[in-house]
Amino acid sequence: MADLTNSIDEIIDVDKLFDLLDITADEQATISDGEISYNFFTISDIDDGKKEILGNIGFKEFKESIFFIEGGEIRTKEALNYLLPLYQQKEIECWDEIIEKLVNINEKGIIIFNPSSKQLRIVSKWKGKIVQNEDEFMRLVLDLNHLFRESCKNGTEYRINDKCRSHDFWKIIGNLRNYCYSHDPEQWSEDKVKEYSEKVKSTNEFLFSSPTVKKTPIDFLNAQFKLFNTCLDFLELTAGEI
Repeated sequence: MADLTNSIDEIIDVDKLFDLLDITADEQATISDGEISYNFFTISDIDDGKKEILGNIGFKEFKESIFFIEGGEIRTKEALNYLLPLYQQKEIECWDEIIEKLVNINEKGIIIFNPSSKQLRIVSKWKGKIVQNEDEFMRLVLDLNHLFRESCKNGTEYRINDKCRSHDFWKIIGNLRNYCYSHDPEQWSEDKVKEYSEKVKSTNEFLFSSPTVKKTPIDFLNAQFKLFNTCLDFLELTAGEI
């Protein structure tokens, strides 16, 4: 896997770090001597693995369940050195669940997502990989489009109903694929450009919380997991509609 930390030179605040680690602080306090501030956090529900990550990043354990760190911001490069293995494992678990749901759907007696060797290559290519930039993210979207939309075709029709095709996941991968890969925007009418621009804007708001803000590697990491969670919800819906 490419080194995600090579291109990072920003900071992450403690709240966002805790969110990435799925840590909830029971209480928080700040103590300052006028020059240096120390942030203390009471965290009653934390396992040894996350304790170790906090220690590696720069937190110190004041006493049982109480941790402190100087200042309220951490260099993202330092944090991701310890977060990446955790998120690689989560990504693998997401793929395992996606594959299981795909198999369960196709075992209902009607093939909805036509199996192929290309599907196997897509899963092998992405399982355990964390995307770090827009180019990688869009290649993932293109492969997900093939894995689900293209494999779901029966001639020119899809094997799922309107309710499934209205799901956010189905629309996201379709809108991004169509806008970025299928057409030459210079050949579109003004109305078509406006239509697809609005769809992509809405998609970016969903995945990245903002359609315009400069995206960091952590933003792409979060978008990848949001996309996978939306995919799992789509598969749950599809299984119930067969």
